Amino acid sequence: MADMIIDVTPRTEFGKNPSRRLRRSGMIPGIVYGSHKPPVPVSVDPKQVEKVLRSESGVNTVFMLNLAGKDQRRLAMIKDFQVDPVSSRLQHADFIRIQMDEAIEVNVPIQLVGEAPGVKLDQGILDMPLREIRIESLPADIPDSIKVDISALKIGDTIRVADLKVPSNVKILTDPNQTVAVVAPPAKEEEPAAAAVVAEVAEPEVIKKGKAAAEEEGAAEETPKEAKPEKEKKEPRKEG
Repeated sequence: MADMIIDVTPRTEFGKNPSRRLRRSGMIPGIVYGSHKPPVPVSVDPKQVEKVLRSESGVNTVFMLNLAGKDQRRLAMIKDFQVDPVSSRLQHADFIRIQMDEAIEVNVPIQLVGEAPGVKLDQGILDMPLREIRIESLPADIPDSIKVDISALKIGDTIRVADLKVPSNVKILTDPNQTVAVVAPPAKEEEPAAAAVVAEVAEPEVIKKGKAAAEEEGAAEETPKEAKPEKEKKEPRKEG
């Protein structure tokens, strides 16, 4: 906790152009919130932020935020961050000041443990609609993840938020009826025999249609064309 430090510097320029210049210099813009104090715009080295994000607790890591130039240090967490969709580089970071004796709300990832017999033995399909839950606790009590044992799940079995086990000093805020994990029956494949019957029924109809079409074409060819009436020949006039 206290071993990780992020250095930030107050910012005095705002807007798109100053932010672009800041990123070109190797820094990114950020803001510090919380503790009933006004927000402070800052600049920060993205490498320091990435180090925290790659740690075991990720965004829920508590670290020391060092405000350069004002000789101020205080505990903080990453509130939010933005990443460029093309380059995957950090573009912005928000920090929140925290008090170790004040409970905060955070999202914690869910980690499945074990292997469901409904999947291993009965070829069922494991679905995990919920990847994280919202909790409330003191900063020091935030778990890295919520472990869920699925080693007893058979086909049709479901684990809901209400079934999760968390320490007594952690309060779950997510709807208890939401599904965390479920083992669904295996997908049914079309039986080959049924497909063959469909093919046998469909084939004579195609042949019949082809034969009828051929007969109609033949009849059309045999129908004689109407003969055009010949022009009457004029006999030569006789002179009397």
